[in-house]
This record gives sequence, structure tokens and C-alpha cells, in this order.
Amino acid sequence: MLIFLVKKRSLMWFFSGILFAGLSFGAIELAGHPMLVKWQKEKVVISRANTDQLAVALTFDDGPESPNTPAVLDALKRNNARGTFFILGKRAQANPELVRRMVAENHEVGSHSYDHTDYNKLSTQSQLTDIQRSNSIIQEITGRPVVLFRPPGGYLSIAMVEGCRQAGLTIAYWTYQQDSKDWRNGVAATQISKYILAHLEPGQIIILHDGAPNGMATARALDLLIPELKKRGYECLTFSQLTALEKK
Repeated sequence: MLIFLVKKRSLMWFFSGILFAGLSFGAIELAGHPMLVKWQKEKVVISRANTDQLAVALTFDDGPESPNTPAVLDALKRNNARGTFFILGKRAQANPELVRRMVAENHEVGSHSYDHTDYNKLSTQSQLTDIQRSNSIIQEITGRPVVLFRPPGGYLSIAMVEGCRQAGLTIAYWTYQQDSKDWRNGVAATQISKYILAHLEPGQIIILHDGAPNGMATARALDLLIPELKKRGYECLTFSQLTALEKK
């Protein structure tokens, strides 16, 4: 009986070890693609700027959509801050006036796919076609070529990244520590602002969502966040302005 108990306990530890290893591997997978460091060095994927200057980029996903996007734009205007909007081609088609307002108010516009389709379910060719479809719509509205792409769900693959490289697109990621999950229903403006400030460092790319159901809380968070950033000496720049500060 004692031998049986020892063996049983050993098996439990063995399977627990396997489970932990599996969870750890999953965490590694969630943290990034195995090629991510290489792509970052090549500047084809950017998740932060290597700078000591007190500056960050505020970026907004999934819009444009009313009333969230106008509220975000109003908050940026009130606080004299600039942002970068990663927009969906389908929503840009439905709200071209909001896209034109972004440009008129000196914000930056990038693509976030046509309709946020799960790229895991698409072939590489379908992904690249989707990217081009969205880019064409955005360029037609803004009159400017699209040079930044943020993959839906943070999807990365060797083939897709290479396709973006060949198309002259920079994959505009975000800083892992600066995802406040503001898109979740019920996350308050104060929570969003406090999270960002608690994890603040120079050169970060902060991800927010104007196109999510919780977008009005995100807009309200900006009125708390931006004044405090400025009080700490930080500038709020566009993605491209921030990455231009990279140390040589």
C-alpha cells in the first residue's frame, strides 16, 4: 500500500510538472512569436522606442465608431495631445468623416485589417488581400498611403510579416506592459489611467480601444491620464514621432 501511495504521489507530481510546463509554454507563446526579437531588431515589428526621452505614443484600435471615437478625439484636443488610430477598413467606409477628422487634427492613421477577422483562420494570401483591401479604403479617404499595420489580435506569422515587409508596411505592435484591457466592459476610466501610470516608462506604445463597447470609459480616461503624463514631463506623440526618437 505504501509503495502504491508513493507511486501515486510521484505520478501526481509528474503530471503536475507536465501541466506547469504546458502552461509556461502557453505563456511564452502569448508573450510573442519566436521570431519577434529578430523582427524588432530589423524594425519590421515595433513594440516600443529605445529612447530616454520622456515620451509615449497613445494608440487606439478598432474604430472609427460613434460615439466613442468623437469622444476620444475631443479628449485629445482638450488636452493638446496627438495619437495614432489603427482603424478597420469596414468602419472607415461607414464613418469617413471621422477618419478625415483624425487627419485634420494631426493624428496618425494606420490599418487594423478590414473587419478584425481572425487571421488564424485565413491563408496568408487571404491575410495580405485583407490588409490591402483596408489600406486602399483608408488611402482613398485620407489621400495618404498607409505605412503602419497592426494585426488583429496581435497575430504574427513569418509569411504575413514578410508580406508586410515587401509591401513597405511597418507592423505597429504595442508595449506588452501597457495593455490596460480597457476594452473590457466595466473597466472604469480611473482603472485605465492608474494602470498606465503604474507601468509607465519612456518610449512605450500604449494600446487603447476607441472601437470597443467600453470606449467611452477610454475617452474619459484620457482626461485623467494626459494631464498626469504632462505633469510627469511626458509628451504624447504619434507612433511615428515616437519611433523617430530611437537612439542611433
